[in-house]
Amino acid sequence: MLDLEAYAADCRLFCRLEIGDGRLTDLLNTTTELRVVDARLEDLADRHVAEVPELTITRDELCAVVAHGPRGEPARRIRTITTRVQVDVGPYHVEGDVHGTPASDPLSLALRRAAWLPLTDATVTYTRGADVVRDDVATLLVNRELARSLEAVEPVSVVLPWETPRAPRPAAPRAVDLTGTIGDELGRQPADAAAPPSSKPDPGRQL
Repeated sequence: MLDLEAYAADCRLFCRLEIGDGRLTDLLNTTTELRVVDARLEDLADRHVAEVPELTITRDELCAVVAHGPRGEPARRIRTITTRVQVDVGPYHVEGDVHGTPASDPLSLALRRAAWLPLTDATVTYTRGADVVRDDVATLLVNRELARSLEAVEPVSVVLPWETPRAPRPAAPRAVDLTGTIGDELGRQPADAAAPPSSKPDPGRQL
C-alpha cells in the first residue's frame, strides 16, 4: 500500500492506495478510477476535515499528486536537462522543473506527454481558509488535462548539441520598393535619381 497525498479541486486528500509493483505515474495514466482507503479530506474553504474508510475517486477529480514509491528501473534512466515551468491547475499555482533529453526542448516534450506530467523541486501555492499555503514537493505529478496554463518561467532558447548559435539577422526593411517610387520613405534614393559620380583612380598614382 502506498501513502497518497493529492490536491483535489476543493480539498486536500490524504489516503492509502494499492499500486502493485508498478509506478504511480503509470497507474494514473492508465486508470480512470482509484479506490483508496483510510481517506482524510481537508476542505480548502473552511478547513473542515472528513474521514472516510473507503473512497472511489475519478482521475479527473485530482489536480496534482505527490509522487512516492518506486521510481522505475535504474538501468532505464537517462541523463536529462530541465526547464523551470509554471502551471495553473484548479485553485493551485505550481512551479517546478520539467525534464527532457539533451536533444529536446523539455517544455515542448511536456506538451506531448501523457496526461500526468512529473515535475521535480516543485512548489504548490494555494489558499486554505484565510491562509496562503506554499508546499515544497520533491516530485509532483500534475494533471495536464486540467491545467489552464503551462509555460516556462523564463523564455528559453534551445540549441541542440550539434548546432552552434547563430548571429541575429538584421531587421528587415518596412517595405520593399521595386519601382523606385518610394525610395525616399525607406531612406534610399529613388531609382531615377542621378547616381553620384564614381571616383576614378588618379593616373598619376602608383598602386
